[in-house]
Amino acid sequence: MSEKEQQPHAESAKQDDRPMIPEPEVEDKHREQAARMAESYKDERPSTVMPGSDGMVSGTAVADWIDEDGNPDPERAERRARENDSETVRE
Repeated sequence: MSEKEQQPHAESAKQDDRPMIPEPEVEDKHREQAARMAESYKDERPSTVMPGSDGMVSGTAVADWIDEDGNPDPERAERRARENDSETVRE
């Protein structure tokens, strides 16, 4: 290996000499905050696949874009976005 090729490896090795930062103590307030954050990820909305995408476009957002017959519905997506905005304001 040439000196030029060895230089990045040498610089990387220097980083290993840095002092370790101790992990913070996990307290009840941290667990409570984590539980609140996990609640925001709970989502009962269905996941679906965009027709014609062979499964490449899917998810809960897609379920907002598609009507019950599987056809794109821009108004439905807008309604759902407004509902989500109003839910966020209430929290």
